[in-house]
Amino acid sequence: MAGSGEPGALEEWRAHWRVMIPCFGGIVLCSAHGYSLGVMILPIEQEYGWSRAEISAGMLILSLIALVASPLAGLAVDRLGARRIALFGVPFYCTSLAMLSLAGSNVVSWWSLWALLAIANMTVMPAVWLAVLNGYFIKSRGQAMAVALSGTGMGAAIYPFILNALIEWQGWREAYVMLATIAVLLVLPATYFLFRPARHLQAPPRQEATTGGRTPPLSARGQAWSMRYLKLAAAATVYAVACSALTANVVPVLIDQNLSPAVAAATAGLLGIGSITGRLIGGFLLDRFNGNMVAAICVLLPIIPITIFLNTDGSQAWAALACLVMGLSIGTEVDCCAYLAARHFGTRNFGALFGTINGLLLFGNGLAPFLANYGYDVMKTYDLVLLLLTPLYVVTSLLFATLGRYPDFDETGLPVRGEPRASA
Repeated sequence: MAGSGEPGALEEWRAHWRVMIPCFGGIVLCSAHGYSLGVMILPIEQEYGWSRAEISAGMLILSLIALVASPLAGLAVDRLGARRIALFGVPFYCTSLAMLSLAGSNVVSWWSLWALLAIANMTVMPAVWLAVLNGYFIKSRGQAMAVALSGTGMGAAIYPFILNALIEWQGWREAYVMLATIAVLLVLPATYFLFRPARHLQAPPRQEATTGGRTPPLSARGQAWSMRYLKLAAAATVYAVACSALTANVVPVLIDQNLSPAVAAATAGLLGIGSITGRLIGGFLLDRFNGNMVAAICVLLPIIPITIFLNTDGSQAWAALACLVMGLSIGTEVDCCAYLAARHFGTRNFGALFGTINGLLLFGNGLAPFLANYGYDVMKTYDLVLLLLTPLYVVTSLLFATLGRYPDFDETGLPVRGEPRASA
């Protein structure tokens, strides 16, 4: 793949930079529920007396629904088009986010609202935005994905800080409503005016590759059952569990290390700065080096902050360093999965294939906070949880490293040469 400094890549950016605005904004939006939960745990716990595991179970419910709904949403993107899904999804998601403020004293009401939010989240998931982005950026796809997906890093940087301020000003319920209102007013207009698919992807012809050699499977089902895809999906799931167990609880972890809630929230915001930096560096590396190895190395970085958390107590400087390094790693999580999905399987079935991976990522992101907080409720410390995460990062690294070489695809996502065709 050509580097982003080559003329073709520069021409892509000059011609198509506008589509990056709604893609970036949409990905900032779709992470709102996850990065807000850590800040919301303490005020909700204080108001209702629910355990942290019960509060975090909302993310578990979202992840279980996503496991089934995300592949279906990806198919809808491939069939109906990403623009239609996004125009419906942005107001739907923002409304569902605001409705979390309606939770009553019965924890079931909280879980029910998270179930609705889970369905809404499928309509603004990264696969929706990247499906259009892939059509505009070929030579600089790695950096384009990195810029768009740095929206989650922006979310990690701004949501804890903004929500902590809103909670202190008005309370956690009003914070949800105000956040959702601001989000829909910013993202919906950008989506309506700037989010349109590339012309060559609007109605791609179904045809066979005419060049010699063997071709990879074209059906989403055939590709999904290939060993290569199963490895990628497993790597995404294991890393999501290991990563989210730490990032979703970083504010409580820092508070347990004797930092004040305000300082902990501000320090956690460094996750976002590290994430944005990691994404941009990762995109640069993905366009120039083997993506399998880039991913395999980056997923080992969280071992550093785990070591810091287990061996320091109350040091804001060490906590800041840990959050920055963790951010560098999570900055490449979705990027590498999205990039490797497009490089190994093409863009024809990207919505369905990456939608499935997105569902697995959300499943891991939801399961991990619940398990981590259950461990906290039992042990009254996160130390054992942190110790158990290191082997998961090593397993993820091995899965990424053994994905194999890239097949070749043309600009419409049809194979030029690669693996034998699998049956549908």
